[in-house]
Amino acid sequence: MSAGGPDWKKSLPADLVAGTTTALVGIPQGMGFALVAGVNPIYGLYTAAFSTAIGAYLTGSTYLKVMLSNVLAVSIYSVLAPVPQTDVPATLFVLTLLVGIFQLGFGLVKAGSLTRFVSNAVLTGFVTGAALLIILGQLGNLTGYQLPREAIQILAIPGLLLHAGEIQPQALFVGLLTIALALAFQRVPRLNSVSLLLPVIIAALLAWIAFPEVALVGDIAAISAGLPAPLIPDIALVPGLLVPALALAIIGLVMAVGVTETTPEPDGSIADVNRDFSGQGITNILTSFLQCAPSAGSLSATALNVAAGAETRAANLISGVLVGAVIVVAGPLAELIPLPALAGILILIGAELIYQPREITCIWKYSRPGRWAMLATFISTQILPLQYSIYVGVLLSLGIYLITSTREATVVRLVPVEGGMFREEPASERLTDHTLTILSVSGSVYFATLRAIERSLPSPEGAEGAVVILVLPRRIEAGTGLFRTLGRYARKVTAGGNRFILAEVDPRLLAGLEEGGVAGAIGPGNIFPATPVIGESLRAAIRAVEAGA
Repeated sequence: MSAGGPDWKKSLPADLVAGTTTALVGIPQGMGFALVAGVNPIYGLYTAAFSTAIGAYLTGSTYLKVMLSNVLAVSIYSVLAPVPQTDVPATLFVLTLLVGIFQLGFGLVKAGSLTRFVSNAVLTGFVTGAALLIILGQLGNLTGYQLPREAIQILAIPGLLLHAGEIQPQALFVGLLTIALALAFQRVPRLNSVSLLLPVIIAALLAWIAFPEVALVGDIAAISAGLPAPLIPDIALVPGLLVPALALAIIGLVMAVGVTETTPEPDGSIADVNRDFSGQGITNILTSFLQCAPSAGSLSATALNVAAGAETRAANLISGVLVGAVIVVAGPLAELIPLPALAGILILIGAELIYQPREITCIWKYSRPGRWAMLATFISTQILPLQYSIYVGVLLSLGIYLITSTREATVVRLVPVEGGMFREEPASERLTDHTLTILSVSGSVYFATLRAIERSLPSPEGAEGAVVILVLPRRIEAGTGLFRTLGRYARKVTAGGNRFILAEVDPRLLAGLEEGGVAGAIGPGNIFPATPVIGESLRAAIRAVEAGA
């Protein structure tokens, strides 16, 4: 059901509630994530308004909330850190444009399936590392002692302790009070929707009344009333931003796929991730002209949208419009928000991202490659610019895929049991005289696994009168390498007077077996093509052996 459909009046009340809820949460989040990114908080508010509203109708997902997310914000900070402060806005808008172009390109070439090569272990290490950077990056605003920009990493903690005498007690009190209030309000159902905004308002009143020396948003940036005038990004900055923009696009899309796959549509189906890619890309391209930061689907914001009762895309449209209305009516009031209060909210968000012990423990206990990939990705987030850590993660994910799929590829023996079933057993090292041995390939069959498969085939050396039936996987994409492997083994088996049979052979491989010389090495009548009935070809091969055919 779309927002413009015949039932829009029925869904409007629920969408109003959801849109209002996410807007109330999105206002402090948008400002806070802009601070994490090292840009004027107004750009975070613009993004919360325009990207959310425009993305509502361009993505494939009904509930997907497009915004400046926490992980993107840390990555943007890494890109902008070496940029002179006066050039930061122009660089930000070009970055948004390029991220959008890359995202749109991914959608057009239907690259959604490629994101499955980023393992969950790598993603966990990356998100945990990014969350820690969020916390470390806000220690200065929380305590009043500003760390150097290049010191925002795990070594910032001992550096902060060495300068404990420079911590401002008033700033620390305001920040910790904000965290405490947010945690308390989250436990009250009626206050849950304002559990981030209300503590910030209380902290602003407290700072105005009792702690005028606490730093405010207005001390670092001017927040003007009204929406931004369109601005053409400076194309001259494009060459130096291509590589980091590609990394940001990958980060945003990997996160968005996680949102799409865990948030079903109203009818229970899963939205088209490629349309999500294209929609986010077009959104970023358009909003780059409206002074917005790069945006992508946010898991936490989308989950809140669904939990708040959203029924159609209109909920995100309403959310964006409400944030825009707040900017127009009360934009300058944002300058009165204490920086320690925003820092407290961001530290709370970062802590929630880090606190996933079940996920981390599961990866650590049950996946050796995943364990080290998670750890390596986490370390890379602390020692490399975050936008390059995703490249490390992608390479590690591909490495895990290749290693595990190669290890899993092997040959097993199928032993007949009652009822026409088969029991898997490890394949023996050698064939037995005058015995039928049924073998099956277990695991993925592609060029990198062929050697492992060939090594696990029983040796025919010295065997007499043995018969081997090798069952091939129905879907196989190994090409000429597979034909050479099968041909070599067939010649070894038949050289000693034994018989080699292929069963469940994909009919598409028959011509390749002929051209590759495999059919000649096997001999006539020893290839049994697969039929639509699974196992029928294997049983036909067994009957042929028993009949002496």
